[in-house]
Amino acid sequence: MKWTFLVSRLRGANLSDEPREPLVTIVTATFNLIQNGRERSFRQCVESVHNQTYKKIEHIIVDGASRDGTLDLIKEYATKGWIKYLSEPDNGIYDAMNKGTELGKGKYIAFLNSDDHYHDKIGVATSVSALEKSNAAFSYAPAIVKFEDGRLFKEHPICSPKIHNVFFTMPFCHQTMFTRRDIMIKESMFDTNYKTAADYDLVVRLCLKKYKSVFVNNTFVTFLFAGVSSKEQGNSLKETIEIWRKSYKELCPMTDGVLEAMRKNIYTGNYYNGVPHELVKQLKKFKPYFNYREHLKGLTKKMAYLWLDKFR
Repeated sequence: MKWTFLVSRLRGANLSDEPREPLVTIVTATFNLIQNGRERSFRQCVESVHNQTYKKIEHIIVDGASRDGTLDLIKEYATKGWIKYLSEPDNGIYDAMNKGTELGKGKYIAFLNSDDHYHDKIGVATSVSALEKSNAAFSYAPAIVKFEDGRLFKEHPICSPKIHNVFFTMPFCHQTMFTRRDIMIKESMFDTNYKTAADYDLVVRLCLKKYKSVFVNNTFVTFLFAGVSSKEQGNSLKETIEIWRKSYKELCPMTDGVLEAMRKNIYTGNYYNGVPHELVKQLKKFKPYFNYREHLKGLTKKMAYLWLDKFR
């Protein structure tokens, strides 16, 4: 009798000590998929989430009140129990993503656009494992960029696994990013004043507050470079400049001249020469998201090229 009681107590302890897999919320925003010829890519998106080896996933579709048959497509997967959904008017994709954040119940949250998919079945599992082991606030990873003409490009995070250029340009594809949902809510989620660069704004805010991040060395997302991504690049640049102005004004006077110099240099592929020295000195405080030594290396290399060109 005593032996049976002891065995049952030990079994109970083992069960309670087993690590529990946290729930993950994945949000996909949709609008008039049928009209825009996105039915096939949406199906691929939903099925790629459903086929993940990690099973504690809730996939929430936030639809902007589509009127072209998209809702019937969404209901097809809701009936299977694969997704949850909400359909109502919204103020753009980031508003929809915020709604999904508020509806979600997961410890971690990720955003997968209807044109994108997970091509590796262990992508969610590897991201969650990295977050749990590191106790980080968010994770990021490389991605495959697919163009509408079928070309593929492997996009690595800038200076991966270090992202010391985060303060100048988006350092990774946001579809690879898994974030603690409580931190997303605490930090006011996406700023819907930005229509194309709110993801970059969020990353800058998290890094300025020195939230811990972890690099996931697994390329598991295929991102389609189309739609807003390709057609709104001019507007995205304008919003990026406004994010610099807002985010760094307490560190350095962000005059129009400073912003223009940064724009000219950074968006021609030079991540070093256009940044004012005063801002560089202030950013030294924000390790690991700004690596002063790497910045100087880049600047020195640029000056060396200019010096050599002068005597050619």
